[in-house]
Amino acid sequence: LEKVVKLESLLKFCNEIEDLPKAFFIAVICIDAVSSASLQIEEKTYGKITQADSIRPWETLVRRLRVCLLVSLRLSGEVDSGGFNPMTVSSVSKPGTFSTYAWIAKDELTLSHENQVLMAMETAYMSSSEAFYPSTVDGDATAHKKAMLQSCSNSQRGSLRNPSGLTSDSLSPPLLFYLKDHGRCTTRLAAHRALILVGLWGQTPDNMLLLRRCVESLQIAQENANQFGLATLLEIWQSRIRPVFQSLMFGFGIADELSHEVFSSLIEDRVWLSEFTFHARTVLGMILECSTSENLTQDLSDEDLFSDKSDMWPPLRECPILSALVSKLRPVKSSSVMLHQIVAFTFEMTHDIDSIASAVPSFTSLFSVGSLFSEMPPIPKESIEQRGLIDQAIVDRAQKSSSNPVIDNFDCIKDVELVGKAFGLDPRYTRTRYLIEIIRLGKDASINDLLGGSSAALMKPLFIEELVEILCVRLHGIISSLKRTKQYRGVVSRLDAEASTWVKEQAERITSQDDEYTPVSLIITHSLILRLRSMAENDALSEQINSLSLISETLLKAVREQEQQRVMDV
Repeated sequence: LEKVVKLESLLKFCNEIEDLPKAFFIAVICIDAVSSASLQIEEKTYGKITQADSIRPWETLVRRLRVCLLVSLRLSGEVDSGGFNPMTVSSVSKPGTFSTYAWIAKDELTLSHENQVLMAMETAYMSSSEAFYPSTVDGDATAHKKAMLQSCSNSQRGSLRNPSGLTSDSLSPPLLFYLKDHGRCTTRLAAHRALILVGLWGQTPDNMLLLRRCVESLQIAQENANQFGLATLLEIWQSRIRPVFQSLMFGFGIADELSHEVFSSLIEDRVWLSEFTFHARTVLGMILECSTSENLTQDLSDEDLFSDKSDMWPPLRECPILSALVSKLRPVKSSSVMLHQIVAFTFEMTHDIDSIASAVPSFTSLFSVGSLFSEMPPIPKESIEQRGLIDQAIVDRAQKSSSNPVIDNFDCIKDVELVGKAFGLDPRYTRTRYLIEIIRLGKDASINDLLGGSSAALMKPLFIEELVEILCVRLHGIISSLKRTKQYRGVVSRLDAEASTWVKEQAERITSQDDEYTPVSLIITHSLILRLRSMAENDALSEQINSLSLISETLLKAVREQEQQRVMDV
């Protein structure tokens, strides 16, 4: 009799039906029917079958259907990324079928792609006294029903590609407002945002903002050195980033998953390529950091996260999507990740694939499906090709630096130093070459302080030799310029003939090469010569430096006298 009164067969049907509005409509009617019938039977059975017990499963069903409808409408029906699991109360109740984290992450991205904004929202809702669980009696309140209806409205919602932005409209709260316990699961939500964003980027790879936001989400996801963070990093590397690099290095015929038409034009775009390579290096760096952590945690190591008693439905539990990624984890080889990083960096700096292949003998084994999981042979040290790559990277970094800001440390070439170190090059070589390039480009002022305090961090013989050549070019240019001006021709005649000839010969020999030398004023040149002379005491080139100092001092004195005479004449 009790089963008949509760309409258990119909209850089971409504729990399993895919048509959620139909299930909700039937459940509401059945609550009234069961309520009326059970009230009469309660009197006849003297309370053995009660009205409250009879309608309780139906009330639970209605409230859970309310959650399902809210999620389904909020996400426009896209509740399962694979599309294999229709949403029913029964399927949502089963662990391992749906990911509530994926629901919330997708909903968050319709509001904003900025992680700091979304994390602030998660913190706010987690402690909000206004948030409620629709699966409880709180959801029955008229005001709360109105809020849920407003949340389901399409008028104010954004899309995954065009988020609406967060507003102060409390009548249209997001899914997290109704499932606020998930606000504690910041890393899991970030992992899902990264997976969603990289999927969107894969559809429109020219939109690098999506990849940038994805990488920012990954940085949050792997903060606690957890297994699902590493698994997410590897999934994004393997499925989205690695194929692009493989095509870059070896041609489009190898990576079948890429569209030649779409990516061939993007690869020709240096701005796109530079940003993509930077993000790829960032992901590799996170993989290395996460995989070498001694305390890599399990997905459920923080059991207290799931042990708190809450009336929220569906409750906090394992994420089937992240658990599936964790189940595919294989041990990552640090040597291989580092080698991939080196190649990605040198490519970003030089775009010279042939030189990279020469410098890295195991180059052809990289960027394959299993390359991160295979040991790579050690890189030969200090080859000509490797030194050439580092020199190219230094030139590129120096050209991109601005002459306005003061460069007071070597942090700006830290990554170049690390790659050079992997090639067996002394960090002092990298720093020396960098300062030489900055000076060659006429940016002496930006490294004034750094030059004064970095003598011990340099290869002094190399530095002095290269600067003597740069100064010869500068002085020759200044002398040639003065000769072309009638009023200064007499100035040039004061110079030592032998020293001037030597400067000219050195300058012509050096400038016949491809290197670019930026003209610099006589005052700046003279200042550099004085600094070099103080560094080169007892050096083999000290005699030549003294000659350069004498030339610049003579020129500077003569030019000043000429300028004073012009003022007097006026």
